[in-house]
Amino acid sequence: MFVELALTSSSDSADGTTYLWNLHTGSLLSSFKQNVTPLQSLALVNNPRNTGSLFLAAQADKGMMHVYNYQKDQVYLKFPLPDKIVCLATSTRGVYCAGGTESGRIHIWEIATGILHRTFDAHYKKITVLRFSADDTVLFSGSEDAVVHVWMLTSLLDDSLTDSPAPHYSWTDHTLSITDIQCGIGRFHGARVVTSSLDHTCKLWDLSTGTLLTTFLFPTKIMALAFDPAERYFLAASGTPASTASTANEADYLIYQALLYKSKHTQQGYTTIEAVDGDAGLEQIGLGGAKRNGVRGGDLVFRGHHHPILRLALNFDGTALVSGDNKGGLMVWDVASRQMVREIKQHKGAISSIHTMFQPVDLYSNTTLADKPKLSPITPFKRIPQSRIGEGGPEVSANSSIADDPLVMVGHSTSGVDKSAVLAQSSEYQILESARRTIVQSRTGVVVGSGSGSSDGVSAYQELEQKYAELEAKLASMMAPVAPVAPVVSTSDISAALSGLRTSTKRRKA
Repeated sequence: MFVELALTSSSDSADGTTYLWNLHTGSLLSSFKQNVTPLQSLALVNNPRNTGSLFLAAQADKGMMHVYNYQKDQVYLKFPLPDKIVCLATSTRGVYCAGGTESGRIHIWEIATGILHRTFDAHYKKITVLRFSADDTVLFSGSEDAVVHVWMLTSLLDDSLTDSPAPHYSWTDHTLSITDIQCGIGRFHGARVVTSSLDHTCKLWDLSTGTLLTTFLFPTKIMALAFDPAERYFLAASGTPASTASTANEADYLIYQALLYKSKHTQQGYTTIEAVDGDAGLEQIGLGGAKRNGVRGGDLVFRGHHHPILRLALNFDGTALVSGDNKGGLMVWDVASRQMVREIKQHKGAISSIHTMFQPVDLYSNTTLADKPKLSPITPFKRIPQSRIGEGGPEVSANSSIADDPLVMVGHSTSGVDKSAVLAQSSEYQILESARRTIVQSRTGVVVGSGSGSSDGVSAYQELEQKYAELEAKLASMMAPVAPVAPVVSTSDISAALSGLRTSTKRRKA
């Protein structure tokens, strides 16, 4: 029997703990320490191959990524990022990760290899939300500039393209900051997308054509969305109270249920069901007339929060809803009756992320430690785009060094994780690699025995290794807050080494 869990995190530094708990009983299963994430900056790494699960968490106070697995409560892996990430998303199949920054820049990594495929300026202001489509063909980005961009993932992953990518669509109908994006199931040519904004509206889009289907108008700011798995409705969380009251307990922050299908009575006496989309019309939610049974105009609302609601998440079949507010309140709702069934008071600060999932195979009690599955492959994310490394990188000049390369940003804060990437960028390293390949090729197919030729070849290789060590020492000195040292490898040195190698090779062949 499958067990459904919920993973929740907070953006409050006084909390700093992510909790994993049973969705239907409320019992706490595990907690993960040293984790303070901004809004929407925790992402699950899905694994269709039934390997051990991971989740990524960008930290709120610094440009660091923390990686956790469900087998222990401490950080499994941590590494620096090129910028401080304020929102995070992983692809549906767990292959790629996208991070957004306050300056409007997006980074795209491959999780298993850590390759940074692309870094580009996507928006003019802070990126507030990133989402992948269900089939991983599209990346959505929303920003404080009130624009939603739709990016084709194929263009973002093409390392041969040096120009900044152009969005496939740009949706500019919102007038204030974008707060959430939810994409329905299905492929690119059949999916629908819901976007929310601080301008009191949610908009339904057709992904295949990029056209606006319907605008939903609410009486409050909308902070978060949840899309029904069957796409019968979507849920919208309010960030402002639905009513003014003298006491805080009487101020309600509602969750609105917006139906995407409605019944229609025909002149022949029949009742049909039709979709509300298709004509770019306006649907008013929560703005009905007289109250009926305590609900204005008969609107479908979830009532119980007394603080701005920041996150929503539905379970697998859409029967249970989890909501979290900016005071750490977590509530579990029965969607059919819109009644709260459980309140969880575990967090101390604002809820920044809520994810629902089936219980990972790591957490089954009948699995011994020896039988635990191997974790999904992950490599520390690189800080230099793949297009700048190797053949796709800048041309190597014999007179340039690491410090002279304008594309290599070497600062005192650079950690040991990306020193290899910085080293691979340098012209001196490229010269050494060329010499190493020449030595290896000259020794291929040649029996190394006694003689002066063999000793000369070995000494040349040892000399090359020494120059590698000197180059690494130079890189280490550049990372430290001291003046850069003079170059230790020159073109003439390499040329002399190669010349001696060729001479020894000719004698050996003769």
